[in-house]
Amino acid sequence: MFNKEFLKTLTVMYVEDDESIRTSLGNILKKVFKEVITCVDGQEGVSNYLMYTNDMDIEFDAIISDINMPNMNGLEMVKEIRKYNEDIPVVMTTAHGESNYLMEAIKVNVSGYTLKPIDTKELLITVQKFCQIKRNQKLIQEKEAELSEYMELMDGIATIIKVDQNDMIISTNSYFNEISEYEENELIDSNAIITIHPDSTATHYVNMQETIKKGETWSGKLKFLTKNKEVFYLRITAIPRKDSSTGNLMGYTAIGFPADAEEQEKQETMNKVRQNILEQRQKVLLLSKEVKNLRNKSTAPTNNSSDISFIKEALETQLKKTASQQKQIEHYEFEINVLKNKLINIADTEMAKRKATIDQVHELKKENNTLRNNLIKLQNELNASKPHPKFVE
Repeated sequence: MFNKEFLKTLTVMYVEDDESIRTSLGNILKKVFKEVITCVDGQEGVSNYLMYTNDMDIEFDAIISDINMPNMNGLEMVKEIRKYNEDIPVVMTTAHGESNYLMEAIKVNVSGYTLKPIDTKELLITVQKFCQIKRNQKLIQEKEAELSEYMELMDGIATIIKVDQNDMIISTNSYFNEISEYEENELIDSNAIITIHPDSTATHYVNMQETIKKGETWSGKLKFLTKNKEVFYLRITAIPRKDSSTGNLMGYTAIGFPADAEEQEKQETMNKVRQNILEQRQKVLLLSKEVKNLRNKSTAPTNNSSDISFIKEALETQLKKTASQQKQIEHYEFEINVLKNKLINIADTEMAKRKATIDQVHELKKENNTLRNNLIKLQNELNASKPHPKFVE
């Protein structure tokens, strides 16, 4: 299927010595592509290619050329142009099918060919497919370069750990090594769990693993242990890594930002408050039971009444403590969320950009593979459906 918008972005050089074919097909190509430069033979093709690319700074997206031409044939022209551009897509139009031309075409890396008389639709689809592959390759290179540059910037401000599908560490950056007090060679090929604090192994770490297995990104805070058993916290964003061709999970990359010291302290205080609340609730339950027992055993209302009153007062005191501590924990949670948002706002923006870049690279690679497979299928169908007559020009 034609992608008219895509074709309108392409600049093409068309080389054909037959004036009638060059005029008729050239007029069609000019309606389809952004710009078409026509040449009468291979020698003019080389000359125009160098003039437009060097002097006019115009980049050709593809070359469509006949093979058998005077002065310089199409394959000789391509061989010369390959000295300056090794991967520009080239589609040959030919009435020849002998092996010596085919072998030479392979040597000069001709992308594809179409037999004369030319099927215009077939020609345009072939050019489109090869140009899409080239464009996608360029985008992938740009995105990978951008990603590499971004990772270099991240390297100094965040910890980076790469883990395979079996949770074995593939690589760590110097920042993580410094914080964890491990040497890189001590971590490589070790299970990532050796750096995780036991408090996190059964909770957040398991949740992270389950999320990654679904192919989704996980964000949260993990508690770690250094080599010397010191505690540290990281706000982790774990991004799954997939094979671009199969889509299979290959592991994940975990990027971490050290949790703020004040946040850590408040988190530990909050945990203590939670523990106190649990203890207070236990006391409330015990006092409630005592009140109930005293009421059931009531034989001397006057004396028991004073006991019950005392226990009620104790119960009310405990309830007030619990309510106060609940307010305290809510206050801590609010402050921690404020600190958390301050800490990760910038990181979230960058991580979203990085994830989008990774997803785009994966999609482009997947699209590239699909285009290649379709092109091979199309080429095979052409070879099977059309005879290769001996030289007839």
